[in-house]
Amino acid sequence: MKYEWMAKGDCVEGCTSPPVCPAMWNSPLQAQFHNGKSECEGVWSFDIKEGYYGDIDLSGLKVMYAFNSPSPFPPKEPQPWVCIIYIDQNADDRQAQALEKIFRECWKHMGEVLKVKRAKIEFKKELINGGPLASYEVISENLYHLITRPFKTLDGKPRYINSLYGGHINIGVSKLNKFNDPDLPRGSWNVSGMSVTYYEFIVHPEKLYWFP
Repeated sequence: MKYEWMAKGDCVEGCTSPPVCPAMWNSPLQAQFHNGKSECEGVWSFDIKEGYYGDIDLSGLKVMYAFNSPSPFPPKEPQPWVCIIYIDQNADDRQAQALEKIFRECWKHMGEVLKVKRAKIEFKKELINGGPLASYEVISENLYHLITRPFKTLDGKPRYINSLYGGHINIGVSKLNKFNDPDLPRGSWNVSGMSVTYYEFIVHPEKLYWFP
């Protein structure tokens, strides 16, 4: 089906909670890792393999959400997750505007967008034994660096959890997860051994959530 817009590709997320992040079950987070508070931070990174907005081609571009969970989590009353959207500096003006529209729209079910910025984003995926088991490296100069390794079953397949929508979210652990941007309220961390999720994503006007 041809939509007004669409984007699909690979998504990897690294956060600051031990695997698997309890936020996946809407459970309290490990306060001992977050200055005594039940809260979490992290980055979703998207490598768009195929995408468009009307006649604008978005294939090959990258986007990131750097986020803060509500604090404490889960909140007693509804509170927004907050994020900064980073758009690939390789996008031209029309592509950048299209990506901002798409990823703002997709964040609405999560909460508030604080800022939108341009960034250099490198996204590397390495299949292990032909996949779907994979490791990732995401680099945004002077901003973010994530290196991951997957969790696997004894027969070499990805370990996974089910998303709220019934799809498989593959899980792993960070070998490096370093971020620094003072424009995000809790915007500085340097941790390893924390939760990683990865999967193929697709978003369009009838599916605004990127989880499988």
